Amino acid sequence: MQTVSPTFELLRRNCSAMLRRFAKTVEWDLDGRELAMTDCWVNIMPRQVAHGLHLHPLSTLSGTYYVQVPAGSSGIKFEDPRLDRYMAAPPRNAWMTVPAAAGHLVLFESWLRHEVPAHPAAAERVSVSFNYNWF
Repeated sequence: MQTVSPTFELLRRNCSAMLRRFAKTVEWDLDGRELAMTDCWVNIMPRQVAHGLHLHPLSTLSGTYYVQVPAGSSGIKFEDPRLDRYMAAPPRNAWMTVPAAAGHLVLFESWLRHEVPAHPAAAERVSVSFNYNWF
């Protein structure tokens, strides 16, 4: 969508500084390469719709920009990647939820499994998600 729509191209351009800060924070060595948006899509979640647990293969960085978020909307839940290493550890919460808020951007490494629980509000939740890769 970013290659055919000026609106989504503007989102891509506006994300570039944040993407650079993210890459620096997680200490990626891009070896002089730039992150490039590979795909972009719109999510419209009516009441009781969920996005099941998944990750984004063949991508490096993924994100979601929240456009419309009705009160009571569920956030994005990230699974603790250490889950299979806990073995005899005491019980703990294996999930972290980042609240959804209109105008907010959430960035994460694409290998991190995540889900969006069922949307409880009557009004639709709208977001734009995307993937970046380095070449």
